[in-house]
This record gives sequence, C-alpha cells and structure tokens, in this order.
Amino acid sequence: MNTALIPLVCAIITQNEESFISSHSTAVLYAVVAVVILAAVLIKWRTVSDEEAGHVIVSSPTQQNSALKRISIITGISVIKAEDHNFSLVGFEDFASLLFVQYHESLGMKAVKSIQPFFNYELSNNSNFVCSQVVIESVSLYDIRTEKDTIYIVLEFSANYISKVRPAVEITSHREHCIERWLFCRNRKYTSPQQPEDLGSFSGFCNDWKVSSVNLVSAVRIDAKPKPFFDTLPHVPASAPAPAKVNDLETMFCNYHRGEYNNFAHFCKNTASPCFLSLWRNFENEGWKQPFKCTLSANTVNMLQNHHNRISQNGLIPKIKDMEIREIGVIDYIADNFFESITVQIELSCFDYIENSQGKTVVGSTTESKDSTVLVTFCAPHRKVFDRKSEFIVYWIQKK
Repeated sequence: MNTALIPLVCAIITQNEESFISSHSTAVLYAVVAVVILAAVLIKWRTVSDEEAGHVIVSSPTQQNSALKRISIITGISVIKAEDHNFSLVGFEDFASLLFVQYHESLGMKAVKSIQPFFNYELSNNSNFVCSQVVIESVSLYDIRTEKDTIYIVLEFSANYISKVRPAVEITSHREHCIERWLFCRNRKYTSPQQPEDLGSFSGFCNDWKVSSVNLVSAVRIDAKPKPFFDTLPHVPASAPAPAKVNDLETMFCNYHRGEYNNFAHFCKNTASPCFLSLWRNFENEGWKQPFKCTLSANTVNMLQNHHNRISQNGLIPKIKDMEIREIGVIDYIADNFFESITVQIELSCFDYIENSQGKTVVGSTTESKDSTVLVTFCAPHRKVFDRKSEFIVYWIQKK
C-alpha cells in the first residue's frame, strides 16, 4: 500500500471536518467508508504477503495507522451525527469519565445502585475490592461501529487509583495503574437532547447510552516512592488517533470564536499560557486551587491533590519553581453544537523537586532545571448555546 495516500485522505476529510461531520450527504459518507475499507483490505493483503514470505509482522502505532484510525473515527462519528445531530463527543467523554469514577468508587457498596441504570448487566454491591482516589489519566476513542439497530462506542481509559482488599482480618491497600476498555451501546432510535447541561454533571445528555462490558486490559502496582510532579504525569496513550492538520482546524476555531480569538496564537497567549503558569505558583500550598482565567476539571483537581497528598503524607513538601514556557502551540481542536476541546503542546522548563521539613532537597534538583513537553487539553461549553463568554476548563494534563 502507498502509505502516502493515508495522510492525503486525512487532509481531504479534516479540511472540512466540521461540515463533514454535520453533513447528510450519503454519497460522501459512502465514499469515506469505501476509502477505509479499501485501506483495510490493502493492509490485510500486505500482511498476508509478508507472512507468506516468512517475515514476522509486529503491529505498532505508526503515523499511518494513527492517521487511518482518525479517518475511521471521523466516519463513525459522521454516521452517528447523520442520525443524531446533537451528539457531542466532548460531552459523551465527559459523561463516560464521570461514570468511570463513580463505578470504581462505588463498586462493592450500596452506592452502586445510583449508577445501575447506565449498565446492561447487574452490578455487585458485595465485593472484597474497593477503589478510592480515582484519577483518570486519559480517555481515547478506541472504536466506533454500527449495526442494524445499535451503535457501539469503545472508550479506552488509562487511570490510577487506590485499591483496597478487605479480607477477614485486615484491610490492605496500594495504588495501581490500569487500562480498561468500556463498550457503550445505544439503540439507534434514540437521539441526544437539544439542550444539554454543562460539563461535569449527569445531565441526562447520555441517559440512553448503556455500558455493555468493562474489560481490564492491564493492571500494575505503582511504586510508592515519592517522585517530582512531572515525572508522575501520564503519557499520551499510543492508541490515540493522530490529530488533523492545524491550519484546517484553526479556521473552524476562528469561526467558533468570532470576535473573541483571532487565531490559535491569540488563544495560547491570552488564555492557555497564563492559565497554565498560574497552576504552579505557590504549588506547595495548593495554589493551583485558584488558577487564572480558567477552572479545573474534577479529574485535574484529583490528580494535583492526590500528588500533593502522597508527598505530604510522608512529611515531605512538593515544589515547582521558576516555571518557564519555551514554546506553545495548538495541535488539535474538536467542536460540535455544544462543546469544544482544544489541545496545546507546551515545551517547558522548571525546577521540580521535593523537600523535607528541614528544607533539604531529597528528590530532584534546585540547581538544574528540568525540561518537559506536556499536552494540556482545555474544554468549554459553546458560548452561544450557553449565552456567555467561553469559560475554558483544564481537562487533561499529559506528558508527551
């Protein structure tokens, strides 16, 4: 297969991604589906040929595979939006994230009854395993498919939490990292409401979606040894699809924010940079609880709070000093009728270390700054729909 064709197809689609997703053109939809099927057949043909030649094939998240995955996902979303104009991927992932946390923190207890309506199978309220302090590191759209009467969406969660085991004699606990894939389904006769509520609440926006299965991909115990904050940040999942071309997305962003932001650089300078820098001022005293120009999602608060608690409970003090942004730029943007999501890449330098109560540095360095590259995702409700200026939420902070 000529792998150069895949980025070309991506560019053709993403250049008009907003209109493509909301389009009702059956011809366009069939054409894109045909491209995806053709690409899959050619990849399969090449795999068979290589195997026959005695070559060992190892699957990896190459740039071409990632770009092809984006085409497949855009196609799947277009199928949903052709039938459900008000569907919001940002809103759906927000709903799923809330459900993920409540599921893990209530499983094995009576509180699990409150989320039972969102599951197609019976949840147990009697278990020896209990989770707490759940922190979602990332959510990525893993797969979308449709059948005659049903739509299926698979989300992959990367998260960590404190897992407690309740034997008869004592309670033991530890923090572990997990990757889970959740299969959501909905009958195709249902549609999303015309006016959802804000992000961060079970607004009824996704009441018709049900969880059919929760599959644990991996679970690993996390080393309890204290680490500087940026050493603990989760990495962007390899399964995440490649973003579209930034120039194409910038036009969509400017149309969405006409009169508010002139371009991506304007957003980075006036909102993303000052908000990000404000998170690290007075970090040891939880100064991130009052960020500048934006708010934090519940998950971001949990991530920062849990890191602070894990360090301080050992009598230590987390420190981040002299934060400097060396380069910043937008790498991805998603918008629909109700919500938007914008991801910026930040190359930074800072002193990231841990002190004891006597002021001695025990982890990290106060003389050599640390360079890191992070991705920060901001989400906001549509200002026209909610009749107010854009109020961006720091939704994810990940390491590249």
